[in-house]
Amino acid sequence: MSIFSNRANLWLVTLSIIFSSGCPDGEQRRSASPSTRTHETSDKPFRILILGDSLTEGYGVSPAQSYPSLLEKLLNQDNEAVSTRYLVINGGITGATTSGGASRIDWYLKSPPDFLIVALGGNDGLRGIPPEESKKNLKSILLRALNKKVPVMLAGMKMPPNYGSQYLQRFENIFPQLAEELDIPLLPFLLEGVGGNPKMNLPDRIHPNPSGHQRICQTVHQHLIKYLP
Repeated sequence: MSIFSNRANLWLVTLSIIFSSGCPDGEQRRSASPSTRTHETSDKPFRILILGDSLTEGYGVSPAQSYPSLLEKLLNQDNEAVSTRYLVINGGITGATTSGGASRIDWYLKSPPDFLIVALGGNDGLRGIPPEESKKNLKSILLRALNKKVPVMLAGMKMPPNYGSQYLQRFENIFPQLAEELDIPLLPFLLEGVGGNPKMNLPDRIHPNPSGHQRICQTVHQHLIKYLP
């Protein structure tokens, strides 16, 4: 069952219409073990890459207000007493799909991060891409990172209820299925407490506002921190 309430249906329908009508595809502009790799050089930052879409990029807010920037600040505040320094790389592009993520992950892996969070799939679902295809793309991304010995975490996404219960179930199931198949950590829903909540979104009722990004930061931090040095 989708976690969205009936009160949020208007927001969700608007979301589906705007995405399906053609969100700007920035992908055309830019080309497993849950345990963390040993961080060999203490004077270099521990690099966390978040591969995502407009939610990660921080559409509609300043770069400093996006959840990757907030996460970097929070992690370094947590770790002031020790030598590890964190750098969170914002790999979010507006309009990104799992297919686009699969096409650009190799570029990031030329200089492998120390940890990868994959936060893709929402645009696939909103465009009606078959969940099996999205799952295949996500698995390709995750396996290529794991083959480079980069620990990974997968962030789940949910769809508006107007897409039908059968599609919702097929789509939402790909995330826990992949986490189980690859034995990797799962963040069940990236927009927990944000999706469908007017107080957490911009006037377009689609993209998180600064408060929404703060909430996403807390959600990611809660699930990520146990896997970091």
